[in-house]
Amino acid sequence: MIVHVDGLGADSLEKAIREGRMPFVERLMRSEGYEINRYRCGVPSTTPFAQAGILYGDNSEIPSFRWWDRKQQVLVQFGAGSTFKKVADKYFEGCEPLTKDGACIAACYPAGAADDFGIAYQDRTYAKEERSRSAAHVLIPYLANPLHLGDWVWQTFAVAARTVKDVAVAKRRGRHPASSYVATDVVEEIFIHHLTRYAVQQAMHEGYSPIYAGLYAFDETAHAFGPGDPAALRVLKHVDRSLDVIAASRGSEYEMLILSDHGQIETVPFVAAHGRHFGEVVAGLLPGFHVEEMKGDEFGVPEKEAIGSLHLTYSGGLAHMYFAARSRRFDYRGLEANHPKLATAISDLDQVALVMARDGDEDVFLKGGQEYRGARAKTLLQEYDDSDILLAQLSRLNSFASAGDLVVFGAFAGGMQVNFENQAGGHGSIGGEQLHPFVLAKKEWNVDTSEVCGAHELHPILCRLKDQLAALT
Repeated sequence: MIVHVDGLGADSLEKAIREGRMPFVERLMRSEGYEINRYRCGVPSTTPFAQAGILYGDNSEIPSFRWWDRKQQVLVQFGAGSTFKKVADKYFEGCEPLTKDGACIAACYPAGAADDFGIAYQDRTYAKEERSRSAAHVLIPYLANPLHLGDWVWQTFAVAARTVKDVAVAKRRGRHPASSYVATDVVEEIFIHHLTRYAVQQAMHEGYSPIYAGLYAFDETAHAFGPGDPAALRVLKHVDRSLDVIAASRGSEYEMLILSDHGQIETVPFVAAHGRHFGEVVAGLLPGFHVEEMKGDEFGVPEKEAIGSLHLTYSGGLAHMYFAARSRRFDYRGLEANHPKLATAISDLDQVALVMARDGDEDVFLKGGQEYRGARAKTLLQEYDDSDILLAQLSRLNSFASAGDLVVFGAFAGGMQVNFENQAGGHGSIGGEQLHPFVLAKKEWNVDTSEVCGAHELHPILCRLKDQLAALT
């Protein structure tokens, strides 16, 4: 059984244990021989990218949380209203899914599971598999138990009241919680988190193996308030209690491994740092164009009057720029010929760390209006992580045909990232803890993640462990 704690970086886990916020996890380490294994998730540091790598061993052509599919002319996104099914046939062919014939709960993808109860993180595939259960088959038994119903009612009032207080406290401290994520966080804590936990217990009771389940409460709260805010730190105790409840149900038949997909860092929205929306800035650099922030605002010339359209897709501190009418990605030379100095002007913004483009088979990075290629690009990256590793990660992302014509990374300094989305905490980009998640496993399993530089490299390690443990039963 693998439990995925979304958005919790290795440093934050260690700090939470030291501060007594996760006593169950501390007990696992002290009494059951668990240890924290750090790894690098790769770029983009987003759940769909990392989870595809973990579950299938292949996360290529997944350039962010949301992106524009040029062939289908559709915005691909995850979460409620997922549209991934429209392009899913392009992905994972020939892959061996981690949860084949098992249970995959609250994940972006079904991963070959017989039971793929999706809750809110994938486009539901209820009843497509013989043993796949519907929401009713989880919800009705859950609510039929008076203890669960009472706990749910109490949690509803407690979480709602606490969230109102958290918002007021944050505002008094001069912080600005992301309102849309505050609402999502309440739903996550009250409803989805409890159902996920119960669905895992059901899956164990019914004998599914392996089981993969995602807990997203910390990530949602960190988006709303920031990962270091008391509200987010308190949710870690909530997550820890859920891990304890799940572990108490496993008996002797299940081993439990806990992992995360990426970390979280404190952020400031681009509009707050610059004074204008990024889309507005881009529209000013493309006279006559209609610029649309997908799932956001529109700028420039009205679409019917425009000479062209540009789509911006955001994933935290990462932005992909797509010239909408194109069926293929712009080569950098072609982009420069058609829109001279666009990339240079964006790279000159104080709120931008770097801009990435592709010139044939060569990566082009721009910062401060200057181009960097080859080994010279490492000088730009050394402040974020090991420059050799990060350059390889960025080059892999830049090789994706699904990447934007330009890929833009928000500035990162002093532990604070400029975010293209309105979030108090974020990920998806480069710099800090967002790139460094963990695997919590028993020492005796000999899980070595020291050389893992992308979540897809974690897949064979987990598959081997699955086979190793199955051989012992």
